[in-house]
Amino acid sequence: MKIDGTSMSPVGSVHATNRLDQVEKKRLVSEVDKVAVSDKGQLFQTLLQKVKEIPSVNEERVQALSDQIEKGEFQLDSQKITNKLLSSDF
Repeated sequence: MKIDGTSMSPVGSVHATNRLDQVEKKRLVSEVDKVAVSDKGQLFQTLLQKVKEIPSVNEERVQALSDQIEKGEFQLDSQKITNKLLSSDF
């Protein structure tokens, strides 16, 4: 039996053709693929966006406390602070 390079080329072209067919099939499948988000998922996204819009600092409260401090009217309740630090709710 004699093996030469010319007898191998038809096999290579068959493999190449098969690979092209596989790539084309993948393209067709990916064009048909769709993603559907449930109503709960859409609601979650809407709520998440609204939460992101809420400022993390209450500017009005900060300003009110700053004004009290400047006027010397800000009073600390040391007993309340101590109770809060020692409670299990902290």
